Amino acid sequence: MITHIIHGSDIQKELVSAIEEQLAAESGILKFKFHTVDDGHLKAGNWIPLQDLFDAGHRFREANQIPVNDFVITLTDRSNAQNYYASLDPLNTRTGFIHTGDWDRYIDCVRELPIAFTIVNLLVVYYTCPIFSQMEKHLHKKHIGCANDLCTQKYEVIFKLRTGDICKDCIEAMRRNNWSILGIDHAMRIMSALSKQMLFNNHFDDIIESSRIRIEIGKYDRGTLSLPEYGGLIIDMDPMDLAFYLFFLRYKGDTGLHMTVFSNPWAREAFGKIYGKFKPLISEAEMDVLIDKLANRKSNIRSEIISRINGAFTSILGPRLALHYLIKGERYKPFRIEVPLTKVEVINFKSWMELPNPN
Repeated sequence: MITHIIHGSDIQKELVSAIEEQLAAESGILKFKFHTVDDGHLKAGNWIPLQDLFDAGHRFREANQIPVNDFVITLTDRSNAQNYYASLDPLNTRTGFIHTGDWDRYIDCVRELPIAFTIVNLLVVYYTCPIFSQMEKHLHKKHIGCANDLCTQKYEVIFKLRTGDICKDCIEAMRRNNWSILGIDHAMRIMSALSKQMLFNNHFDDIIESSRIRIEIGKYDRGTLSLPEYGGLIIDMDPMDLAFYLFFLRYKGDTGLHMTVFSNPWAREAFGKIYGKFKPLISEAEMDVLIDKLANRKSNIRSEIISRINGAFTSILGPRLALHYLIKGERYKPFRIEVPLTKVEVINFKSWMELPNPN
């Protein structure tokens, strides 16, 4: 079973990609496939009748011979006369639509989050009660924070967006309607992850500060990077990666640092002194070979090191908190690390701020 999500020219490609990314973030049995369709009903304009939205889904089904058990959900930026934010088709409840606009009036977050949530929510509604005429009896008229709260307007849906939950009775109903445990679990994980993002989106980044970075240089190939304000968490890196990261922290400045920097004599000297602290027994010849590799523009070693460093932070902190510490950039452009140099403490390397300066 696949959920086909169709849209016309009124939906920007960037929004579609963002929705697709959110739905793919949690792996599982549910499959989502996006399609751009050339349908006059879906072009930009004023409000659109609900039946036109359902008809767009039916035409897509017929033209592409979509299996009857697959879902087809139409995304549109056009409002409808009833101001519904989403609905299943009374005549075929495996077909539905979602209005992608106006979310910013009700919840302060990027709109791909509530849209992706609603795509999964329509599947939950269907499997709770596949017959449209009986849905009102099974959905919650009194809002309890369940995905099956009966909401017709966007302002009513905020509660369940922030809980991302499905009540026990609804889970039992979905099981009676033959939705597998794997399907229910995947749907719940997607909605829970989206809900968590929406819950903290307004306030989390405002109140959480990045921790200081403490790098302690030990003896004989040892060194540790810890985050004091995050309970002293240790980010495990080998000496090469740790030296590379410390070099970037030292020289990133306000505008970032180009990867071509290692071809400069001052950078070679500075990196050699930093790496030499972590690898005191390395020979001068070995150091020259290593820095030559870093300076080689055709080598992948720099990208591999950055990937390992970013992976080390993300695996411990998760994608949100790790953002402060990642080395980010694009080819031929400066790479940056958000955390300021004032939050970096280096132990047993008193002269690290006296390293060579760029010429």
